Amino acid sequence: MPVHFAFPAHRQTPLCAERALRRRAILSCVFLIIVTAFACVSGILSATAASTLSFVIVPDTRSLLPTVLIMGIENGELVGEIRGDVRLFLGDRQIIPNGSGAFRVPAGELKNDVRTIQLPEGMHFVASKKGKRYYSVHSKQAEGLAPKNRIYFRTEEEAKAAGYR
Repeated sequence: MPVHFAFPAHRQTPLCAERALRRRAILSCVFLIIVTAFACVSGILSATAASTLSFVIVPDTRSLLPTVLIMGIENGELVGEIRGDVRLFLGDRQIIPNGSGAFRVPAGELKNDVRTIQLPEGMHFVASKKGKRYYSVHSKQAEGLAPKNRIYFRTEEEAKAAGYR
């Protein structure tokens, strides 16, 4: 037969419970004081170590971004200014600015409108959708036609049959 032992329940008196709460509160405060003191000492030590380093602040005088400013074309010359470290080329020729960054170069290369048009195979005549005349694909007039408006013909008869003269 098993034997059971009955122990009286441990009950704290209200006075003991109050002392235990005070003890916990005091220990918590002591812990917080120690942690705070450690943090302060660490901060002071790191600030002291950092203060032994010396820094020199130098203003940045560089321009924000390399820039090419084109003022326009004056008397047949391209006029502008280069700011910062940038290279500017007009065709194959590099533009070298003066000491202040300004430049002035002949703008002739910019005035040429170079168009490369792929001719459909076997086509010898061309007309504009907006015009009334047809031209040889190798003529000066054909060069002036906008690529999006071109209509091609193999023969003069096809062009005439389409209403062009």
